Amino acid sequence: MSSIKGKGHCLTCPIRHLSIFGELPVERLEQIQHFQPAVIQYQTGETIYHQGAQAQSAYTLRKGMVKLTKSLANGRTQIIRVLGAGELFGFDGFADENYSHSATPLSTIEICRLPFADLASLKKQYIEIDSAMTQRWLHYLRAAENQMLALGVMKAPERLASFLINWYNSGLVTQEGVALPLARGEIGELLGLTLETVSRFMSEWKRQGYLSETKGYLKLLDHSALLKAACSE
Repeated sequence: MSSIKGKGHCLTCPIRHLSIFGELPVERLEQIQHFQPAVIQYQTGETIYHQGAQAQSAYTLRKGMVKLTKSLANGRTQIIRVLGAGELFGFDGFADENYSHSATPLSTIEICRLPFADLASLKKQYIEIDSAMTQRWLHYLRAAENQMLALGVMKAPERLASFLINWYNSGLVTQEGVALPLARGEIGELLGLTLETVSRFMSEWKRQGYLSETKGYLKLLDHSALLKAACSE
């Protein structure tokens, strides 16, 4: 069950360098000490906000991972993005009064809740925040374009191999590998593939020694061989 852990302040936030406040000088951060977003913890399976709900706040992910999903009228869902620490989400509410997707934790997470009224005021006062939010819009737009390209041009194994390699290269590599909290069905949902297709290729690549999986962690053992195998399918 979600719980409010207290108030946060950007001056002492451990992921400030990843957030939209990262470029704001310390002296300016001290000027906005009155701005104290609520720090909230959510558990796996809870919902931060639902598609179609009235948008009142944006959120910065402090810890964990979140998936964004869109639902169709027939009940089918599609994962459109997976977020990591420091990412801003829900701010599409600036352009519309309702959220255009749902946000769900993939693990126990912590977020900062940023009311739109406060965020709009800060955008007007500080060009660094306005610029950072614009850059986030552009980043998400490019990611959406790349996703469309992958879905339209790449074959199924190429899509899957590219996703696994990008995920691994952008994650924190530990002795166990890189955390991959997505189930195979969720990976398929994100890539426009069936559960059977994802399972078949990942099982084959594990047998061939290109990757391994253990308890929610992924290890890529041979990047080049994985890409070559995917492209030759």
